[in-house]
Amino acid sequence: MEYALEQARARRTLVRAVYARRTPMLAPQPTGYGPLLTGTPADEEAEIRLRLAPWREKYVDVEMIESIVPWHPVPALARASERAALVVVGSRGLGGFASAALGSVSHGVLHRARCPVAVVGAPRITT
Repeated sequence: MEYALEQARARRTLVRAVYARRTPMLAPQPTGYGPLLTGTPADEEAEIRLRLAPWREKYVDVEMIESIVPWHPVPALARASERAALVVVGSRGLGGFASAALGSVSHGVLHRARCPVAVVGAPRITT
């Protein structure tokens, strides 16, 4: 989020935070795909606003809007890229080759986006 907001500030543009929620067709909420809170659209919107609130406070000069879409993240972000100057995706660095490989969403967005894409890795925790 910080990278996206810094880029938006530098470009004097808004940030559209896209939350793509892929819901399987056979069951309303199977394990691993449950809702953020209780599952109603209002609860999801409230949770997203809550997660974005600290960023809105830190970047009061950057307009931010959120979108919740019922799609897989790759087509959702590819579609959003049609009207964007930059798409920023995170990479959690899961798996054995975290520093060498992109995640499936980052990889998919890089191949389908209609604008530049920035892949931002998760902060590394050293012990």
